[in-house]
Amino acid sequence: MGTMKRNHRIWASMALSVMMVVLAACGSTGSTNATKTDAAAGATNAASAPETKGGIDWEARIAANKAIGEIRTMTSFNYSANIANTNAWIADELGFFKELGLNVKVMPGLSADAMKLLAVGQLQMAHAGSASEVVQSVANGAEIKGVLAMAPVGLSVLMVLDNSGIKTVKDLEGKIVGYKGAMPAHITAMLKKGGADLSKIKQVGVGFDPTILNTTEVAAITVFKSNEPYQMEKLGFKTRILDPQEYGVNTSFGIVGANNDFAAKHPAAVEDYLRAIIKAHEWILKNPEETIKILEKRAGGNFNKEIETNRLKVETGLIDPAKQQGKGLGIFTKEQWQSEIDILSENGVLVKPVTADQVADVKYISNVYNGEQLIWPEQGAKK
Repeated sequence: MGTMKRNHRIWASMALSVMMVVLAACGSTGSTNATKTDAAAGATNAASAPETKGGIDWEARIAANKAIGEIRTMTSFNYSANIANTNAWIADELGFFKELGLNVKVMPGLSADAMKLLAVGQLQMAHAGSASEVVQSVANGAEIKGVLAMAPVGLSVLMVLDNSGIKTVKDLEGKIVGYKGAMPAHITAMLKKGGADLSKIKQVGVGFDPTILNTTEVAAITVFKSNEPYQMEKLGFKTRILDPQEYGVNTSFGIVGANNDFAAKHPAAVEDYLRAIIKAHEWILKNPEETIKILEKRAGGNFNKEIETNRLKVETGLIDPAKQQGKGLGIFTKEQWQSEIDILSENGVLVKPVTADQVADVKYISNVYNGEQLIWPEQGAKK
């Protein structure tokens, strides 16, 4: 009990500054909706996921969702066109949440803030760029779980100039590798698996300008597949990437997390949130240009259309080939999360051990499908 209290205090302290932003954004309606949510949670949740003999009773289910009140969620990288963000913005824009009776308030943010706010219950759902963010949060005491992973592949790679002569991670010995913030555990794992001697590689913090590969002695930098390689190409530089996946180091991206307490009280709402996310993704695949227009409008001018168009193209292109055969998008395996845990643990990132069952629960996303077919109210169900 003492440990739980300490963990909660730690998370509450970490989230304080970003929490004020959320409370300000919610305004006077926040307390009203929070009260409504608590009142709904106090009642029996038997009607939370009503089903009839022939399937889901959508009329009752939608009514139960409406009774919850406001559900707050945050994106992982503001209005950028990465999948962790885009599905949420499009589901909101096209009214998919509303169709299912969900009153969802989508707020722009960053993964780090989203995980902290999710941990202390200021958010009920949240988006993250990678599974490692959820794993590390749980290891730090957060009562959250990953409930959707769009693809069991990673976006974080090392980028080098094509004419650098660097073709494998072993070639980085005696050179400088730059990272933003901290060296990702998956990159470190790749270096180790590739047989590189880490003591012979100088690791330094760098900024966000990828042209340092051409202007400094830095030989490689951590980047995202869907971002910096394209930026460099537009500037006339040929580059090459060293991908952890090619060294057997796997991760996942396009993550949705849920607050454990909220999920326990409202499992059908979590399912329907994910149902709307997948519905949005299906629309995005058919309407990429319109998707970019919507994001640009939401961003209010702080948006590079060319770069974000490429980001969306790259990330959507990674998802379908990586999908489990015979399963719907977003469904994940326990092994995916265990691999993530192992990488983080082996590289000294986790403050305490965690299990795959502690960090993720696949039942919510599994329940939105009939085979590979998304279940949606319009399919002959009563609303």
